[in-house]
Amino acid sequence: MTTALQRFNQYNPLAGAWFFVVAVLILLPALIFNSFMPDWAPLAALLGLLVIFLLRVLATGQLIGHTPADGPLLLLVLSLPLGLWASSDATVSLARVYALVAGLAFFWAVAAQRDASWLRWSGWALLMAGLILGCVFLLGTRFSPDKLPFINRDIYTALPGGLHPFWNPEGFNANLSGGVLALFWAPALVLAWRGDSWQQRDVAKLVLVTLTALLLLTQSRGALLGCLAALMLISVLQDRRWLPFWLIVLLATAVLAYHIGPTLFFETILGESDVFGASSLQGRQELWGRAAALIRDYPLTGVGLGMVEPAIKSHYPTVLIGPDSNFKHAHNLYLQAGAEMGLPGLMAHLGLYGVLAYLLVRRALDQGAGYYQVLALGLLGTLLVFLTHGLFEAITYATRAAIVVWGLFGLMVAVSTSTPSQNEDD
Repeated sequence: MTTALQRFNQYNPLAGAWFFVVAVLILLPALIFNSFMPDWAPLAALLGLLVIFLLRVLATGQLIGHTPADGPLLLLVLSLPLGLWASSDATVSLARVYALVAGLAFFWAVAAQRDASWLRWSGWALLMAGLILGCVFLLGTRFSPDKLPFINRDIYTALPGGLHPFWNPEGFNANLSGGVLALFWAPALVLAWRGDSWQQRDVAKLVLVTLTALLLLTQSRGALLGCLAALMLISVLQDRRWLPFWLIVLLATAVLAYHIGPTLFFETILGESDVFGASSLQGRQELWGRAAALIRDYPLTGVGLGMVEPAIKSHYPTVLIGPDSNFKHAHNLYLQAGAEMGLPGLMAHLGLYGVLAYLLVRRALDQGAGYYQVLALGLLGTLLVFLTHGLFEAITYATRAAIVVWGLFGLMVAVSTSTPSQNEDD
C-alpha cells in the first residue's frame, strides 16, 4: 500500500506547492464572483477544490496539520452548515459561504508556499500589491471629505476617480479602502527601514509615503489608529528604548480623555460617519448592542452569513440608526463573527488570530531567521492593523476584500514556518 501511494505521488502534481496554489487560483473566481456566475459554476468550483484538497492529502500523507492554524479553521468550516440551516435567506448566506470557502482555500494554498523559493521575494510582492491596490482605490473610492478637519476638501475635486468595477459600480467605501490599504502600510514601514537591499528600501519608502497619503485621503479613523498601533508595536520590538516614549504618549492620551470625558473624547475621534451621521460613536454603540443581543439569542448557530442587518432590522429595531440606513454589518469584526456564526465561529476566528500572533511574534524575535524576521515583523504589524481596525469595521464582510485578507493570513503562516537557508544574511 505504501509503495503504491509513493508511486501515485510521483505523478501527483499537487505534491508541489506551486501547482497547488495555481490550481486553487483557477477555481477562486467562480466562488468569489458567484453572484455573477451560473448556478452550476460555484458548485463545480467547490467540487474542484474538494478534489484538489483530497489529492493534496494523498500527496502529503496527512489529513490535518498542514498549518498550525488548522484547528480553528476546521472549526470555522464545521460551523458553516449550521449557519446555513439557521439563515432566514439561504441564498444570501450560501453566496457568502462560497466566498468564505474561497478565502480558506487561498489561505491554505499560500501557507503551503513556506518552503518555496519565491517566498524570499514576498517583500517585493507586498510592496507591489500595496501600490497596485492604492492606484485602484484612488480611482474607485467614494471619498468622504468631512471626517478629518485638517484635510482641505478641495483636494478631492482634483482626484481622478472614474473607476467603476462591475461588482461594485457605485465605487468602494472609503473605510473599506482605508482598511485594506492599511494592511500593507506596516510591511512598507519595516521594509523601508530594514529592506533586503537599498533598492527595496527606496521603493518601500515610496510605497510608504503613497499609502500614508491615501490613508489620509480615505479619512478612515480605524485604519489610521491601526497604523499607529502597528508603529508602536514594531518600534518597541526593535528597540526597547521606545517603550518609555510610547508609555508617556498613552498616559497623556488617557489623561486627556479623562479630562474632557471619555464619551466626548471618542466622539471627537470617530466624528461623523456616512452610515451613522453626526454621532458615529452613539450609532456604533447602538449597533454593537444589537449584535451582542444576536449572539446572546443565537449562541450556537448565529443568524447566518450576511444576515446580521436583516435580523437586526426585523427583530432588534434601532432608534438612532434610521430604518433606511444600510449599515450592512455590525461595524465590529468580533461582534460580526459572533452574530453571523455564533460562539463557535467567534472562537474559531479568535483562535486563528491567536495562532497567527504567536507565530509572527516568535519569528519576529528570532534573530537567526534573517530576512524572514523582517517580513514577520511587517506582517505582525499587518495583523495588528487588521485587529485594531476590526474594532470599528469588518472589512472581511466585503467578499472581494476578504480574499486579500486571507491571502495575507496565509503569507503570515508561510513566513513564520519557513526554514531560512543556513547561509542567509541577517
